[in-house]
Order: sequence, then structure tokens, then C-alpha cells
Amino acid sequence: MKYFLLTVLLTLGINLQAKEDNSAKINKFVKENKNVLVHVHATWCPSCKVQKKILDSMKDKNFELLEVDFDSDKKFLKSNKVFQQSMLIAFRDGKESKRVFGITKEDKIMAFTKDNFPSSLQEKMNKRRSKSKAPSAAKLTMKQAEERLRESGIIAKAKKKGDQYIDFNLPNINGKSVKLSEKLKDGPIILTFYRGGWCPYCNMQLKAYQENLEKFEEAGGQLIAISPESMESGSTTVKKNELKFEILTDDLNKEARKYGLVFKLDDDLKEVYLKFGLDLEKNQGNDSWEVPIPATYVIDKTGKIVYSFLNVDYVQRAEPSEILSALKKLQ
Repeated sequence: MKYFLLTVLLTLGINLQAKEDNSAKINKFVKENKNVLVHVHATWCPSCKVQKKILDSMKDKNFELLEVDFDSDKKFLKSNKVFQQSMLIAFRDGKESKRVFGITKEDKIMAFTKDNFPSSLQEKMNKRRSKSKAPSAAKLTMKQAEERLRESGIIAKAKKKGDQYIDFNLPNINGKSVKLSEKLKDGPIILTFYRGGWCPYCNMQLKAYQENLEKFEEAGGQLIAISPESMESGSTTVKKNELKFEILTDDLNKEARKYGLVFKLDDDLKEVYLKFGLDLEKNQGNDSWEVPIPATYVIDKTGKIVYSFLNVDYVQRAEPSEILSALKKLQ
């Protein structure tokens, strides 16, 4: 009788051998990745197959997709109190944010992922730009200024990945002198140049970096931001964005100029800024009307630039994830 049952089970294709439980691997993956979407599926589940097809077809995902087998990964399911297949569970920074069961409509799955996984910094900036109510003439003036700057070759002349850093000694918002070479002794530096606290995109960038500051530091990085705004203006920027990293004042862009990042606003662009209430003379304490292009560097302990982001478009900024990846490569 025993052999008869065994033969029947084998005929039905039922695997009597226990499947490998990947719970430890799953937990490790969830812990190590910022955004993880766990799809609890079963091979016999029709709705799971529909979900998998939709998830695989999604482009530009800002999360890692992890398939968990309902029939084998029992320890993970038990520890997370999962008792059904066809489930999506969103994890952020190793912690569950939300779960949903049985949805198979593409729009609902898209809405779930959008609600639970924040957009990239660049997506947020692009969204803000798309909502700009600036007059068409002003937008055209800014676009033309950007094209002239691109044609000037400023990117090609600027410091970039593979170059050696240039040392400097600048004051922070409290007037304390900060020497880059001294800071390098303590580990790699994330050096970012921003235009000023008057720039909404600079504020978005600084806030995003503050949100990732702990991760940067865990990876060994020290974050330093530099702008031509006065110490008083810099102090306002720090308070407004609740920043906990060094903000240095680069009077007249003296150090940014050495990195090849500085340009002067044309008169027509200056006029647009003033109409928007953006007074660089007041912000910087001088009448130079010069700013750096958006630039971010990761500098290793030897002074070599191992990562660089440069762009003449002021809405383009270095992603925190890219900075973190560069830091991890130095470990």
C-alpha cells in the first residue's frame, strides 16, 4: 500500500523532497536594499502569474523586486505573518510599510508601488519643473542661457572623475575654518557645489542628501556642501532644511572657479531672476552675479576624484543612490 501511494504521488508530479528555504537570503536582501517589493507567489496561483507579468513589464522601477515562494519560504512567511499567496509587501529600509492582497489590475499595482516607494530625486525635480508657472518668455531665456553655457565647453574644462582634488580652506556658517585635506584624513569626502538657498532645486537636493546622511556616513563618507552665498544666507539655508552637515561659504566662487564650475549670468537672465525676486547680490553680499553649475564629487582618501556629476541644467543633480554606490566601492 505504501509503495502504491508513492507511485501515485510521483505520477501526479508532487515533489516529496523539501524545497530549499531561502528565508535567510530573503531577510538579508530586504535589509541591504532601500526599497524592496516582495511578491508572495505560488506556481499554481493564477493571480500570482498575472501580478508577475505586470511587475516584470514595469520600466524604471525604483525598487528591487523579490519573489518569495508561498510553498517553500515558510520561515520568512511565518515571521512576517503572511498566510496568503498573491500578496505584495513593500519594504523600505528593512521595514514593512504596507501590504496588499490579490490585486491584479495594472493601475492598482502601479498605484501601490508609487505610494510606497518615493520617487528618485531627479523625478521629484522634474515634476516640480513641469508645474512651473513661469512665463514662456522667461522659460525661453533660461533655456537659451543653458544652451550657451553648454556650448561654452564648461563641462569639458571642469574637474571630473579621474582628476585630483584641489585643496581649500573655507569658513562654515559659524565662521570656523574647514580645510579639505584635513577632512580627507578621516575618510572620503562627498563635495557638492550648489547655487544658493534661493534656488528651490538646491534646497530639494540638500534635503535629499540630509535624508541620506546616515547612509553616507555608514559607508565612510563625509558630506560637505559649498556655495557662494554669504554665511548669513548659508545659516538660513541650514535652518530651513534642518541640515546636519558642513555648509561652507565660497566668497566670489574662488574655490569653485578652481574646479572650473563658475559662470556669470547674462544680463537677460539676470533680469528674469530679479523679476522672480531672486537677488543674488543680497544672497551673496557682492555684485558678481556668478554661480557654479551643479556639481558633486566623491573624493577618496588619496585625493582622487572617483565619482563626478556635472550638468549645465540647474534641475539636474546627483542622485543619493549614485553617491552611496561610489562610496561603497571604496570600502
